[in-house]
Amino acid sequence: MANTTNKDEFIVALDIGTTKVLCLVADYDDNGEIRLVGVGQEACSGLNKGVISEIDATVNSIRKAKDQARTMTNCKFTKVITGIAGNHIQSYNGNAAINILNDEVTQEDKDKVIASASDISIPPDQEILHRIPQYFTIDGQMGIKEPIGMAGKRLEANVHVITCSTTAKKNLTKCIENSFLEVDEFVLQPVASSYSVLTDEEKSLGVCLVDIGGGTTDIAIFTDGDIKHTAVIPAAGQMVTNDIRIGLRTSLEAAEDIKKKYGSLINEANDAQINIPVPSVSDKPESEISKPSLTHIITCRIDEIFQQIEEEINSSGWASKIRAGIVFTGGGCKLNGLDTYAENKLLMPTRIGSPKDIIGIQNLSGQTRYSTAVGLLLYKDEKLNDMPHRQKSDNPIIKYIETIWNKFSIYFQREL
Repeated sequence: MANTTNKDEFIVALDIGTTKVLCLVADYDDNGEIRLVGVGQEACSGLNKGVISEIDATVNSIRKAKDQARTMTNCKFTKVITGIAGNHIQSYNGNAAINILNDEVTQEDKDKVIASASDISIPPDQEILHRIPQYFTIDGQMGIKEPIGMAGKRLEANVHVITCSTTAKKNLTKCIENSFLEVDEFVLQPVASSYSVLTDEEKSLGVCLVDIGGGTTDIAIFTDGDIKHTAVIPAAGQMVTNDIRIGLRTSLEAAEDIKKKYGSLINEANDAQINIPVPSVSDKPESEISKPSLTHIITCRIDEIFQQIEEEINSSGWASKIRAGIVFTGGGCKLNGLDTYAENKLLMPTRIGSPKDIIGIQNLSGQTRYSTAVGLLLYKDEKLNDMPHRQKSDNPIIKYIETIWNKFSIYFQREL
């Protein structure tokens, strides 16, 4: 069977961050390639460290981003796949074993052992977000990626379980539903980002993904092609901006603008001669700061974030397996020299990861703040590839069913 798609089939990704909301809409071209057809983005002030703190402000930002994306398409979409983060995220590793019913592993066996391995004790205010199989073992043979169809008597699974706060998830759901949208699926943000910035080789060799957002820094460690450890640090780019605001006695908007224009972690030869204008918060004239002084303010906070990243890596138990080094992404990593500074500070190879190129109305290459949103699209696309309506068959009955399905899909997506 060959994959087939309908160009009127839409995927909508909603990335709700501490400082911005992004809404990306994608469909498929005539060759079945995913393409970007709608983009909406709006500043957001309704979250604190990745968690909803003000519902009305968040809803307002979601609606504006949604409306911007809708104006670029003829699709009145309702279902969205969205990311979730925050320091309420926790992760565990579980394992379990079952007897194989008919001496050959079926989908039922696989689902049963994954569910058993995920049956772990978690806090009452938490719920399971992801069950990610690490590997399977059949009759003592370890390291099996896909057990279905293999012969054996006993099947064992090792599973990485990620949980989130039930309350945080409910509040996020409420904001989305109040924006006249419906949540199709929640995905942990660093899991989503990994789809857009990491290569298969990096995940196989061993890599640490660090997504520096506005309110949180999300960490995901991969080895042997699988995710092994996840964590969220409640410190990120917004704290750097706030340090600049306090240090320079200026507004938050001016501090963010100064960070974007002049923010750096390395001192150039002529930096001492560069004076940066600093807008006043009163009727007094603007002041100035030297570029090395600004770099010092930024470096102090980044050092603190890097220390927490290093502690998280060391405590994960996977530090020795991170052979491909660290990949930084997210809007907070757009500081001049961050990769070089991190390499010297953390003593690991580093690079800046930008989202994979998707054809369409806007080139997102190099725009690290889009990594999670693009990853959500790619995550959903991979899941859709396995669905029956994305498969092509020469059977005339199946072809007829596909035709009817596509007609209904187009009608509902256009008219609802």
